[in-house]
Amino acid sequence: MESVDRAFAKEYQIVNDAVRRHTPGFAGRGFDLMGVSLEGSRKRQRFPVYHLQNQQTGMAINISFVPAANGLNGGFTALIIKPVNQKMDLEDHLKAHGGEALAPFFTYRDPHIDLGGFAEGFFQMLGGLMDNALKPVIEGRFFQETPIDWMGYK
Repeated sequence: MESVDRAFAKEYQIVNDAVRRHTPGFAGRGFDLMGVSLEGSRKRQRFPVYHLQNQQTGMAINISFVPAANGLNGGFTALIIKPVNQKMDLEDHLKAHGGEALAPFFTYRDPHIDLGGFAEGFFQMLGGLMDNALKPVIEGRFFQETPIDWMGYK
């Protein structure tokens, strides 16, 4: 993997450690950590994307993390991907189905937050959803692709 922005190396290491701690829990739910890639723009910011895959169903979960900086929000994005390349943004899906209360697990603004605690909370929330509300989705029995809000750019 190419290097991430050195200014955020500590933040990325904290998140990477949290992912590794939760890898056995994902595996217990059928999702193996297949790897990590760097995405984003070199000019703006590169960020890690953790790729989880269920070999039986073909379902995938991509979790990305961007740290808060310069007054901008940071946090996690989780995409659930069906084998036919249909994508569901987890936060958008939750908001559309009454899960607005879970939004604080995805984003933060304070760059001095206890990032380890924030990451731990996110992964515990995700595990709980995988065991309950998302179970039909990750098992491939139900899927609702989330529409993309192009914000006037399309």
